[in-house]
Amino acid sequence: MRHHRLALAAAALCFQAGAPTRAEMSDRDAAVAALALLGVAALAHNRHHYREGYAPQGGDRMAEFERGYRDGVHGHAYTSRGSTVDYAEGYQAGDRERENSMAHRKNTTAASKAPPMANQGCARIVAQNFAVGTHQVHIIRARSPAKHEWQIEAAVGHSHMVCRMRDSGEVIEVRGGRL
Repeated sequence: MRHHRLALAAAALCFQAGAPTRAEMSDRDAAVAALALLGVAALAHNRHHYREGYAPQGGDRMAEFERGYRDGVHGHAYTSRGSTVDYAEGYQAGDRERENSMAHRKNTTAASKAPPMANQGCARIVAQNFAVGTHQVHIIRARSPAKHEWQIEAAVGHSHMVCRMRDSGEVIEVRGGRL
């Protein structure tokens, strides 16, 4: 939430601070505006996409992370020419996010699909735990160890949790980690 407020404040300052009165903008002004918008996007980036022990330091490094993240999440080829450590970290995070968001397409057998109420209940509890929206929670896999009971693995960025749920969506247990 704090990052969203910072991003809104930065965006407000960008649009208030010296907006040109004419429709044309010099190359320098356009570059400054683009960097300001990249900075706002970097501030708003979800911290769950950073691996443990890594966080980009400074605007240029955050912009490189974002560039790599966008390439990875959209399935673009890795750009090795001129890449940096931050680009590589961002690409790995984006690629992981893409894998997580498409995991439900790989799990097509009936045994791997939990009832919708169980999936929704797990997504809600994981979203609350990581302080994100349920649309950022990806169900990775599910299995049924007992009748009317499911173990569901969910991911937010690089963080994973396992929910033990009833068919009705009732939470039995939640723990960090993978199935």
